Amino acid sequence: MLSNNKKLIAVIGATGQQGGAVVRALQADSQFKVRGLSRNPDKHRELADQVVNCDLNRPQTLNSAFEGAHGVFLVTNFWEKGADKLKQEVCAQSQRVETVYNSHHLSVASAPL
Repeated sequence: MLSNNKKLIAVIGATGQQGGAVVRALQADSQFKVRGLSRNPDKHRELADQVVNCDLNRPQTLNSAFEGAHGVFLVTNFWEKGADKLKQEVCAQSQRVETVYNSHHLSVASAPL
């Protein structure tokens, strides 16, 4: 049973390897509610406490995906054309949502060697 006073973390890329690992780690820790963001939420209902529609190619889906979130986890593929622009849009959108306090971005380019 979920506690209503747990803070919510939205995980972009929850169906991928890195995002999926973040979802599993957050769930194992039990400190947060986890919202998995997916282009196909109906296929992944069991993935997290909440699974909602979010498509980074459709920025209008971001506000509802981030609503009520304490934090946002984002991973992008820096080799992919437009990834930096996408990251900037997502970060800007998450900052427009009043209740998002923390945004974390992870990319291979920023990983320590």
